[in-house]
Amino acid sequence: MIRKLFTFIVLFIGCTFSVMSQNSLSYRGFSGGMMIHSGILESRQFNIISENGTIVSTNNVSGMPFGIGGSARLHFGKHLRVGGEGYVSNLRYGVKGTTSSTSWGGILVDCIWQFDKWWPFGGILVGGGAVEHIVLNNEPSIDFIVENNAAYREYAFMAIAPMVGVEYALNEKIHLTFKMDYVINISNPQADFPSGPRFFLGFMFYRLDD
Repeated sequence: MIRKLFTFIVLFIGCTFSVMSQNSLSYRGFSGGMMIHSGILESRQFNIISENGTIVSTNNVSGMPFGIGGSARLHFGKHLRVGGEGYVSNLRYGVKGTTSSTSWGGILVDCIWQFDKWWPFGGILVGGGAVEHIVLNNEPSIDFIVENNAAYREYAFMAIAPMVGVEYALNEKIHLTFKMDYVINISNPQADFPSGPRFFLGFMFYRLDD
């Protein structure tokens, strides 16, 4: 995985410098919009431990999340885009009420090409985020009753997220957007961190100079 990521980053940096050397990087305009997403996520196994140190259960986060977020970019030359984006992703699994929530965002750099109405792109996000994880070992049966078998944790992390995607130009100002990314925790690996591809669908609104 690390080798593939390193190869991707090297190729992307090489592509970016190639684009910069071959094209004028004059400012052309901006784009931005919102996207929803889902995906296929899974973590490693982790233990839930009681106050006296015994293992209550062994779990792993697994399933399809749902989330929302958006991005905004400045366009330079024919291909280069620089901006930022941020998302929140919620995954419910196991016992009712158990939820893993991941939020992340950062600086985005990508390259885009235009083939008639189809605009493929690839890039990388560098930033950070946080995980909030609530685990219930027994399904609650009565409202407003304190649960004994519940665990909570949260932690921050630095992240990189390589991505590829394509936009379809409905007209000059509105694009339908599909992309896939993979958020990688590079600073604070945790057994309950949910990893996997996420798939995004949404609309981008453009204002570009000719």
